[in-house]
This record gives sequence, structure tokens and C-alpha cells, in this order.
Amino acid sequence: MQRPIYRGYDAQRREQFYPILWGILISSVVASLTFYLAIFSALTYPYFDINMLAASIIALIYSIIAIKISKMTITTIRPSVIIKALVIFWFLAPLLVAIPFSYFSHIDIANSYFEMVSGLTGTGFTILNPSTQTPFVNAIRAASQWAGEVGALFLTLILALVYHVSPTGLVSALGKGERVRPSMFKTLIDLISIYMILTVIPVTYMYLSGMSLYDSLVYTFAALATGGFAPTAGGTADLNVIQQGLVMLTCVLGALNFSIYLNLRYGRIRKAFSHPEFKMLIGSILFYALLILLVWKSFTPQAIWSAIFHSASAVTTSGFQIQDVSKFGESVKYILTFAMIIGASAFSTGGGIKLFRAYVIGKLILNQVKKMGKPRGYISTVKVMGKEVDPNDLITMLTVVSAYIFTLLIISMLITEMISLHKVKVPSIDILFEVASAMSGTGLSSGLIAVAPVDVRLVLAVAMIVGKLEVLPVLYAIISLFKKY
Repeated sequence: MQRPIYRGYDAQRREQFYPILWGILISSVVASLTFYLAIFSALTYPYFDINMLAASIIALIYSIIAIKISKMTITTIRPSVIIKALVIFWFLAPLLVAIPFSYFSHIDIANSYFEMVSGLTGTGFTILNPSTQTPFVNAIRAASQWAGEVGALFLTLILALVYHVSPTGLVSALGKGERVRPSMFKTLIDLISIYMILTVIPVTYMYLSGMSLYDSLVYTFAALATGGFAPTAGGTADLNVIQQGLVMLTCVLGALNFSIYLNLRYGRIRKAFSHPEFKMLIGSILFYALLILLVWKSFTPQAIWSAIFHSASAVTTSGFQIQDVSKFGESVKYILTFAMIIGASAFSTGGGIKLFRAYVIGKLILNQVKKMGKPRGYISTVKVMGKEVDPNDLITMLTVVSAYIFTLLIISMLITEMISLHKVKVPSIDILFEVASAMSGTGLSSGLIAVAPVDVRLVLAVAMIVGKLEVLPVLYAIISLFKKY
């Protein structure tokens, strides 16, 4: 009579380890992919050193670990398991890359971890001077952004395919924030083929613009992931105007909703370009650029290009810059902070609370204002593209946005106190700007990163991860952990 109870208990105990196993699996694959891509990119420089051989061995070890775990018999898997596994992944994967990266780049583990969190989350904060690093180190930085954004998404959907788990919650856990309705295998193939094309095309046009093949790869990996890592200290400021434009075009391609590419893939061109997020993305860039120009009170060609470039960098959450943003006035920093918080399209490599959510919540607020003058009992609805938004989706959006803003303020207050204890003088707007940049995965810096002690950088690393996961999966994992005790 006791044996079935024991078996059930034993199975439940084993299942508690599934999130850890899947977290290690995804982390190992993404970490190994980072090193493989970096080695390939560095060879195009052309460049080779003993560290590349060491990295290839490390990547092979990570690959073997992933293969071993994938062969384990795990017959049951639920969305909750994958969501917890992804929380583990975002904390573990940067560590797997950071340990060897610390040796390759000659920085301590804590700062190396910060750099790799910034890379894998597609943020782009850096404590390194790229001009003093080897081509291989800079290749690792750029490859981490592509692998973190695209590799993690591929792996999650593959897991959903193999184990017949609905990808809806999984994509949300990756920070994509939109409901996916796949014929599952077809969607996965479409996703992979489109991102491959989106990688090849920018490499090609950047190379034709005069960049080396190495620079074309590095900038494409970073820009498509809406990252911000560059191979030189000056970054995109070292490029000519045409090349700067091509880098920003690639950021926009990464920040567009994947469903736009699906519509293009199947010849629905009119529907693709009429997608509300396509219009909102372009409109947002121009709107914020105009606000910046009005603050500057300058409409010279240089000012116009700088305003458009930095507006696009904030909206797409890419973090590239052609001027020192830390020297911008407070008003411009507030504009860019707001742009970063709103962020890019849902189901893209961009971060922030997402344009679609902001659009829907904006319409909801407007409807509630209008409702005040209506008779009691009047029910207002929110419609997007002629379709009524499901009330449950509205609740989810409001919850995500509220949790996101609340977390941003809490982390900002925490860092303010930490900075004060370290007796470092930093204006409040710079702290808010930096935290917004971290949580949205942007990487534009007000200068705080350069002067921040390592503990502040680690808090910002947590902010990057929490922002990437959009807060709720992290809270879910924490609550699940305490439920056991």
C-alpha cells in the first residue's frame, strides 16, 4: 500500500530538479554557441591566439554537457518548468561565459559577469575599452548578444515543439511579450529561416559599405540583437554616416514584431506594413527625435542626424551612440529615459514594456476618461485593428507594466542609497536613466557605469535580467521556491 505513495513522492522529488536541468541545458548550448560564433568571427579578422583554442575546448565541454542532459529521461514537462528554467538560464548562462571571458579579457569575475549579462541580455553596457582588447574578445562580446537573443528563443521554441508545450508562456518568459499562435513546427522553421536571413543581409550590406568582414559580423550580431557592443572605443562614432545608418537600420529590423516578417514571408505585404507596431516604431523614433531637436533648439544636419540616431537607439533599445550621451542635458535624458522604458515592438529582440502594451494601455486610459461622461453601467472596450482586446490580456498587460515600473523605481532607490554610501555624486536623473537603460536592455549610459563600484554594477546586472524577463517570471520562480518551505 505504501509503494505507490513512495513512487509518486519520488517522481515529485525528481521533477523539482527539472528546471535546474533545463536551465543548465539551455545555458550550456547558448554559452557554447557564443564561443563558436566568436571563434568564427575572429578568424575572419584574420586573427588567432591560444585563447581561441581554449575557448573551443570549453565550448566542446559545454556541448557535451548539453548532450548528456538532453539524453536524460524526462517524460513530463510543463510551462511552469520551462519558465523557472529560463530564470535559471538568464542568471547561469552569463556565468558560464564570464568565467573564461574573465581570463581572456584580464578582468575580475564580477566585472566579467556584468559584461556577459550585458551581452546576453542584449543590453550593451560595458566596462571595457574595446580598442585595447583582442579581436577575439570583442568577437565574444558581440556573439554573446546574438546568442542570447536569438539562440535562447530558438531553444525555447524547440523545447516547446519536442514536448508539446504551448509557446505562449515561454515566449513571454523570454521577454517577447506577445501571444504566439503557431502551427508549431512551421512557426519554428519560419523563425529560424527569417533570423538567418536577417543576419546574412546586414552582414552583406555592411560589408559592401566598406566595413571589413569582421566588423560586418560584429556589428550585425550586436545590432540585430538590439545590443550595442562595438569593436572600438568610439563605437558607431568611428563609422561614416552611411555605415551608421546601416547599423541603425539593422537595429530597427531587430526591433520589429516577428509577425511583420511572417506576413512578408507569405506575401501579405499590405498587412505587414499596416501593422500598428510598424507605424508606432517609426513614428516613435521621429517623435522623440523632434522633441530632442526642440530642446536643443537646433536644426542643423548634424543635430537632426544625432537626434534621429539616438532616438532610434533608445526606441529600439540598441544602445549605440555617436555622441557622449552623458553630456546631454537633463531634458534630453528624460526624453530618452521615457523612450527606453516604452521600448520596441512585442515579439522582437528589443526590450522595454513594449510599444503594443503602451498603445493598448493608452487607449484604455482614453476610454476610461470618456466613460466618465457616460451613464452608469456603460462598458468601454479596447479595440486594436478592429478586434476587441481580451479582458484577461488587458489585466496581464496592466500587471506586467505595473510590476515593471514599480521594480524600476525600487532598483533606482536602492542604487541611489548605494551610491550615497560610496560617496559618489551622481544626479538622480542619471541613476533613473541608467536603471531604465538596464531594464530595457538598451545600454545607453549616463556615465554611471564608469564610476559605479562593482556592487552597483551587479545590481544593474540583476536589473538587466529582471527587465529581460519582464519581472513576473522572476517573482513566479521566487514564490515557487518559498512554497516548498
